Amino acid sequence: MDMKHTFSLQERFASWVMELVIKAGVSNESALVVKLLILLSTLILLIVLIDWISRKLILAMVKQYASKRNNKFMDILVEKKIFKYLGHIIPAIFAKYTMPLVLFEFQKFLPFAQGIFEIIMVVVIVLFLQSVLKVLKVILLEIDSLKDKPIASFTQLIGMIINILALLVLVSIISGKPLWALFTAVGAMSAVLALAFKNVLLGFAASVQISTNDLLRNGDWVEFSKYGADGIVTDINLSTVKIKNWDNTDTTIPTIAFTTESFKNWRGMEESGGRRIKRAVFVKISSIRFCTDKMLEKYKKINLIKSYIEEKQPEIEAFNESMGFDKSIKGNGRHLTNLGLFRIYLKAYIESVSSVNREMEHLVRQLAPTDKGLPIEIYCFAKEKKWVGFEDTQADIFDHVFSAVRDFDLEMFESPSSDFHGELESDSLI
Repeated sequence: MDMKHTFSLQERFASWVMELVIKAGVSNESALVVKLLILLSTLILLIVLIDWISRKLILAMVKQYASKRNNKFMDILVEKKIFKYLGHIIPAIFAKYTMPLVLFEFQKFLPFAQGIFEIIMVVVIVLFLQSVLKVLKVILLEIDSLKDKPIASFTQLIGMIINILALLVLVSIISGKPLWALFTAVGAMSAVLALAFKNVLLGFAASVQISTNDLLRNGDWVEFSKYGADGIVTDINLSTVKIKNWDNTDTTIPTIAFTTESFKNWRGMEESGGRRIKRAVFVKISSIRFCTDKMLEKYKKINLIKSYIEEKQPEIEAFNESMGFDKSIKGNGRHLTNLGLFRIYLKAYIESVSSVNREMEHLVRQLAPTDKGLPIEIYCFAKEKKWVGFEDTQADIFDHVFSAVRDFDLEMFESPSSDFHGELESDSLI
């Protein structure tokens, strides 16, 4: 009864418009086309008007709701005007159900026209959901407990699932086949789809592994030599990890590479009590000698090793005396050396520097001799872990080391020849 009444109204409206067109002087042959153009023009104007009104109404209602609720998520949705997409759905619905009236004499075009507006509705809904996901990602990354998680990977995966479902709905609209039949077809093609989306699936598996094993976080300083990356992780998604290098260039690395290849993550250093200093200076072997009494008297004036010499000198002399060694031959018995005292001095000096974390491992050691001399390495941890402060601490220490070496009658190797040489082997950023 309702359908008959509806069609009766449509017929009467169509006849009324047709009479107006004919009265306006249009021939019977052109009346249908003119009537169609008039109705389409009117529909377009109404769609534009309804679209504007619906967007304004929806945004006003949502804004009013958000103002009554202390909800940051809703506030950002309003600020970003995400709900404007929903405003496009109302005119699309209006057009879909008004088309039978406009195309009353052109019924064969009706399914096509209605399908167009159904497609528009699907696209608008997808745009709305994708926008919500982007806002959700931003909000989640601002939460302290989540800012170092690969949130982008999960939002990207959800976005892909939404796109796939939307694609199936669009195919269903265009082909006229029920959605369940398409799901059945997709299940039958699962092997092909797995191959087509292999990189996506691998990327998702890698993201889960990275998150589960805490291999990588946003904000981590990583060094990946194979890809020339050395900087801060700014984004982790399904396919790539984006790194902001120290020279302000960007490097993108496949996400799966962080689970299959070796890279260096400096997070442990940043969370520890200090940043490592590991640098060696090269001493000319020809300047190393046993200490004479005159040299020892001179070295006793150095406060950091005075007590050490006063303790060791009698001990060594008593030992040599008890063994009856010939003192005229320096190779006999035990003796203090200028290099040994220099090493003790460096260790005492490192322990006296306030910017060095004395609670962490620190030592001064000899390395294997090379053609450049004998390496004396200082190994310790600076309290300041940020680049500038760390470099200042390291430079201050070695400024002192290079200046103090003359007090021990030692020479530093430098090619071809000079007074001092320092070989860099540190964790400093380049």
